[in-house]
Amino acid sequence: MNQTPFILRSMIATAILLLAFSNCSKRKVKPFEPSMRFYFFQPNLELELFKDTKLPGKAIGKVNAKDNVEISAYVEVTEKDTTFTYFEAICPERLKAQCDDGKAYFPSTAKISADYLTRILGMGSAFTYAKAVGTIVGKNDYEVLNSLRQWLLSPEKIKSIDLSKVNVDIFNTALALEFPKPDDRLKVINELVLLPELIGQDSPKDPRLAAIVKRFAALREIGKDGSGLILPEGTSSPLFEDLKHQKEVMEKQLYSEFAVRANSYKGLVAQFNKFKNHYLIPEMIFQLIAKDGAYSAKGLPFQYFSLSNSSQTAMDIVKKFQPNFDPLSVVANGKLEFKENDGVFLHITQMDGSGNLGSEETLEVVSIVAEESGGSIGFRIKLKSGEVILTPLATTDYLLTSGQGFKEFLATIPKDYKEIFKTNPYEKAVVLVAAKFGEGGFNEGLGEMQYMLSTQDRYWMVYEMVRSHPNIKRDKESSGSFVRNSGSASDGTCFTDFQWRQPKGQFYVSGVYYGCNGEGGSGDSPSRDEELCFEELGSDTIYITFPASDLRSDKPRIDIELQNESTVCQYINRLVFDSKRYKGESSGE
Repeated sequence: MNQTPFILRSMIATAILLLAFSNCSKRKVKPFEPSMRFYFFQPNLELELFKDTKLPGKAIGKVNAKDNVEISAYVEVTEKDTTFTYFEAICPERLKAQCDDGKAYFPSTAKISADYLTRILGMGSAFTYAKAVGTIVGKNDYEVLNSLRQWLLSPEKIKSIDLSKVNVDIFNTALALEFPKPDDRLKVINELVLLPELIGQDSPKDPRLAAIVKRFAALREIGKDGSGLILPEGTSSPLFEDLKHQKEVMEKQLYSEFAVRANSYKGLVAQFNKFKNHYLIPEMIFQLIAKDGAYSAKGLPFQYFSLSNSSQTAMDIVKKFQPNFDPLSVVANGKLEFKENDGVFLHITQMDGSGNLGSEETLEVVSIVAEESGGSIGFRIKLKSGEVILTPLATTDYLLTSGQGFKEFLATIPKDYKEIFKTNPYEKAVVLVAAKFGEGGFNEGLGEMQYMLSTQDRYWMVYEMVRSHPNIKRDKESSGSFVRNSGSASDGTCFTDFQWRQPKGQFYVSGVYYGCNGEGGSGDSPSRDEELCFEELGSDTIYITFPASDLRSDKPRIDIELQNESTVCQYINRLVFDSKRYKGESSGE
């Protein structure tokens, strides 16, 4: 019998098996014991479940907050040195017919971890979610999270809340979901950190504290059976230490950025008065704005006012900005005094036009509101006995960074964007170009400055912003590659050997697909995919975001994102700009 065909068939079969095993994926499963629950950020969000972890995957249906979605494991699948991560869910009852072995899967990008939210809040940033629809928590924490959200949203309605054993990350998740904007969150945190001090104070003397006691029903229920506020034991619990840190970070950002929150004094007046119900924030911002300022005054027995280190300094400042000063006038030097539990007081020392010190008095401050007056920002200070109206004689130093002062700052920036990039470090150049030529300003939702440049009229600036980036290589004047030249995306694409070119007002990026999901990328001649990422007179947009306090910094913290999510062009954001949005994508447990 001729054995050759049999041997040949055996060799071919062995080769096929070896090839199959060499290309097979590696799969690691880490069970959750006990299982956990998926927590949807909002009731209207949906999570798509898949039959298995093979790309592109077969969808079996969508679940939402009404479903009890239990998470049983964390799964890693590695294809040719690229790892994709999933969570394994116990298949909900209504979808069991479509599931294998009662299991379903979803990519890890659908969730944001609770500790990531703590990091976001710890930086005083706004919380936004693009692709993620929820987080994963322990079964007990699920109901705790719901209770915390209800309490934070309506503390006047909740008579009982136990914070003694609440996890910091869970608490911050509730904060982020109910108060994603930093300004709203700051108001709540400023009240929360006061809770330990307000226990037992049924009627504080300070009307600001009295308003907080009135707002938090649980404070008034302490000592009653089954009701009240239970706080962590000890003087420095992790929860309240974290809240104090958040308060410090957000207040520092607010005070450093306030003057550039609007490009007009009218806008800043609106910003100031927005904080009227925040604990001590109006008083603190008033001090910043009014420091060493000169004001005409009405309502009290003095004609001028300054917030200065001494009465003589106040007199000198007023005379500097009031050349026709009447020697019979009285100048008051003011100082805010913050008396714990008692309130805020305005201490006034008077001086006549000849420099003789007069009377001193301390008046309780009820509230401070701003108004546009004197070509700048003035104030109405409501006192327990009366009111004083302050009209500025000149713009204070603090306000020179806004309004007309901001326009003066813009005037110092060169009109030639190429000169800006040539004479400044990259990050500073980006900020200067954005402020000078971009559309935008302070974004209240983000709590940062955000500008946009469109290629419809700013193509060459956008092009210079891309090709001048430290993560871009220029092989020739209008072509090159990326410093980080290999990457993967959550949509299952993996590319390497990126190249860019710019012929006649069109910016192209190409890359070699290497099949990270087990498809393609094989053979001696892998294909190169190229896309047009932006072009002159096109509708493409680039966004530049940075903290307002970094407007004049030599080393600003910038975030750049090109609004292009196509297969290859997205790697400009991922590998060149390293955009913040993609850092939030969860790839772990």
